[in-house]
Amino acid sequence: MPRRGVGYERELAKILWERGWAVIRGPASGGGSRSRVQPDLVAVRGGVVLVFEIKKARGETVYLDPGQVLGLLEWARRAGGDAWIALRLVGKGWRFHRADSLEHTRRGGFKISRPGGGLKLRDLLTLYGGGVRRIDSYLEG
Repeated sequence: MPRRGVGYERELAKILWERGWAVIRGPASGGGSRSRVQPDLVAVRGGVVLVFEIKKARGETVYLDPGQVLGLLEWARRAGGDAWIALRLVGKGWRFHRADSLEHTRRGGFKISRPGGGLKLRDLLTLYGGGVRRIDSYLEG
């Protein structure tokens, strides 16, 4: 299991690639100061564009930099896609939170109070038409 951020980015990229998405990791991801915000990961399939900011979480509230979130939302808007915060919960797998539905902090930032309350990977894939088919669906047609 990866311990560093880049390892989690690669982990999610591999999962999405294996499920039919074209995936690229942001070239400035983890590169320190940037002239413009870029997502950690971009996944594209059949005209659907998903952009991700990836964070590690242990189950407590996750605080997010407002510039990072607003930049991610702007990037997604320009690409015609959806922006997601992908949390790699230690010992619990992935959870996904829509970047346009985050809670606001009193200081103008963003937070996720219930990191485990987001969508599971299978739910995210189902939302975009790439979920696992139920076995009985093969019998219906």
